[in-house]
Amino acid sequence: MATTGQFQPLKVPADQLTGALSADVVDPGAQPATIVRAGDAWKIDVTWELTGELIAWLTGKWHVQVVADRQGGGETTHPATPIEVAFTPGTGAYTAGVPMQGQLTAGTYDLTVNLTSTTAAGTPGNLGGFVSLSKIMVQ
Repeated sequence: MATTGQFQPLKVPADQLTGALSADVVDPGAQPATIVRAGDAWKIDVTWELTGELIAWLTGKWHVQVVADRQGGGETTHPATPIEVAFTPGTGAYTAGVPMQGQLTAGTYDLTVNLTSTTAAGTPGNLGGFVSLSKIMVQ
């Protein structure tokens, strides 16, 4: 089952714009996992959805990035290249898969998925959120 996170929409009434965000670590067989092998094709599936009257007016890009905090080592990394997803006018449902194969060495990690946005002009947007995933062991 996917972990839900916090979504920060514009400061407008919920009927005009609201959002939900979730993420899950999945193994090569697309099954949820808390233990993965570094060399396997595991990934983090991220899903977010906006609803409300304002979604037709949104333009810009989403940016999905993973932050990994290694337990016991104090090491924080951004192991995978951020993924960009263009806003789709009129629809508020989005998904992204962040490939993680070979991105982390063996150890136990706390993973956070950050979702940020930029406007059509490329400046930082006001939409975003994060999901804190449970601990994951990489073998």
